[in-house]
Amino acid sequence: MQNIEIYSHRGASSVALENTWPAFRKACELGVGIELDVQITKDGVVLVFHDDDLKRLGGRNLRIEEIDYEKIKDLRIGKRGRRKFSADRIPLAYEVFHWAKEKSVPLNIEIKESFAVHSEGPEILAAMLEGLKNIHLSSFNAEILKEMKQLKPEIETALVIKKKHKLQFLDKLTWVDGIHLHKRLYSEKLLIRLNDMRKKIRIYGIVGTEKAVKQPSRHLSGIITDYPGKIKEKMRLPD
Repeated sequence: MQNIEIYSHRGASSVALENTWPAFRKACELGVGIELDVQITKDGVVLVFHDDDLKRLGGRNLRIEEIDYEKIKDLRIGKRGRRKFSADRIPLAYEVFHWAKEKSVPLNIEIKESFAVHSEGPEILAAMLEGLKNIHLSSFNAEILKEMKQLKPEIETALVIKKKHKLQFLDKLTWVDGIHLHKRLYSEKLLIRLNDMRKKIRIYGIVGTEKAVKQPSRHLSGIITDYPGKIKEKMRLPD
């Protein structure tokens, strides 16, 4: 049977607020991996949070890279006007990593742009990854991945793409082990070419109706989705 990994996008974000403990615990219950985002504050604290600023979930006009953790450590986050999501706090990355290690939960750690402007960001994150297994690092920023590969050569790296890149460009990124591509780019021809480059391939934006679910390519390694339970059932994957 083909082994296709399923990663819950920002945790089980269809039933709980993204990148929060309830979303992570639900993903663990479903027996899937977790895709999460990491940001770093001005004073070097690594948080699990997607956005570069706090407007959408925190209601404050602050960029994470420009503030110290003390200023937001007690901030409640949530989707305003939506009762299904209760307010929560921003998780600390080292706590989530430790929990995932204890629970043997695979992690797809997406590194956000705040790490590109923090002089010690990559080194801080690299130290936190010591001893973690079954993880890989992803980012839209190829240079961040290059620096992380130099610091942690044993850890898989994956470039996230949502538009067409020239294949010659991708082939030159020797420090990139995998490609995460949006479902709009999914085609057997592209997957064959990426496989020929020895790139591990995962697809994101999946809701369950796509060809990648109904007839997955043999070159596909993983799926990143807001609906991990539904995808797992449709693909009839074991726990």
